[in-house]
Amino acid sequence: MLEFKDLVIGYNKTPLVKIPDMTIEKGQIVSIVGPNGSGKSTLLKTLTCTIPIVSGDVILYTKDGCDVNLKTIERDTAAKNISALFTDRIKGNGLRCSDIVSAGRYPYTGFFGKLTDHDTEVIGKSMDITDTEELSDRLFDSLSDGQRQRVLLARSICQEPEVLILDEPTAFLDIRYQYQLKDILSRLRQNGITIIMSIHELSLAEECSDMLITIDEDHKAEKNAPSSLKDEAFIKSLFGITG
Repeated sequence: MLEFKDLVIGYNKTPLVKIPDMTIEKGQIVSIVGPNGSGKSTLLKTLTCTIPIVSGDVILYTKDGCDVNLKTIERDTAAKNISALFTDRIKGNGLRCSDIVSAGRYPYTGFFGKLTDHDTEVIGKSMDITDTEELSDRLFDSLSDGQRQRVLLARSICQEPEVLILDEPTAFLDIRYQYQLKDILSRLRQNGITIIMSIHELSLAEECSDMLITIDEDHKAEKNAPSSLKDEAFIKSLFGITG
């Protein structure tokens, strides 16, 4: 699904983190764990083509059976294969939640945005997965932060991505929906969606992930097993905790 080869990430062509070579398989969940400022968001923005790769390659195996390099990927190909949910606050501008979610169909609907029966079915399924059906006719700006987060997650799912990028997906969620996120991740994995997420909730990362990418305060990245998060010494070293 995704293959990292000699990947170096950073800003303005300045290297920040060297990512270990690895292959992420279809349907796997990979959590990126480490202190703030280590480079987690930089990696996510690189994978969404928001910032360019400094050096090396990321090979994406698309739903069409092709392998493409993120360095040269076409915008419409990226939109049909990669979707993302970042922590940016988004205004609804008078739109209903169903309108927000349906925007996830933009790679498929063309310039005029006309929805087909299939599009409508995908929108409904995405809102069902995120438990937002009852919010369909509500104005997005009237929602709580947690409700908005789930609607935006539905929009990302609605894009029918091969790879779903999540930046702190538990942000703004109360305890109930943090638990529900585990079920959502499980259902997405069953549907063959590969998930790469940065996350602070170590227990959730340990329980849900197939693989970890850890990045410490010195920007050193490693591939680790989720069980590493049970090791207190490992966690102290990763987060620079002394004593």
